[in-house]
Amino acid sequence: MNDLIIKYAISKKIKMQALVVSIYLLLISLTLAVLDFSKNQYTVYFFVGIVGIIIAVSLILSVTISQPKPLIFLTNDVLSLNFPIQRLIKDIPWQQVANIGIGLSSITLEMEDEKVYVDLDVLRYHDLKVLKSRLIEIAEAKSIPYSNL
Repeated sequence: MNDLIIKYAISKKIKMQALVVSIYLLLISLTLAVLDFSKNQYTVYFFVGIVGIIIAVSLILSVTISQPKPLIFLTNDVLSLNFPIQRLIKDIPWQQVANIGIGLSSITLEMEDEKVYVDLDVLRYHDLKVLKSRLIEIAEAKSIPYSNL
């Protein structure tokens, strides 16, 4: 089976558009700031250039470095969950799972020592359907009992 990765981030097309616009803004702002700085004049254009540089750098960083991690990474060996709002960031190996409960918009994973409840309201409907079907496939392949909640 293929790995399932559910990640809500900026699309590559929008990311490229934002990078082009921010690089253009950075070049114009640098030109304004350097021209005023070389004349030893600090007019409005110099300060506009500095503000433009700050905005361009923050936009470049926001579309490249500060993208969110995948919410769910599902493989045949492990289920990785990254739900910071629910304070649920953990990797669950399938060998530890004793039972899977599948609800309308939640799942419950019962292990030997704990019970993990995951609220899936943040997922889109299509992703929720795909995740549930993949959980059922893995449960049947690994002989893990599952039930509807």
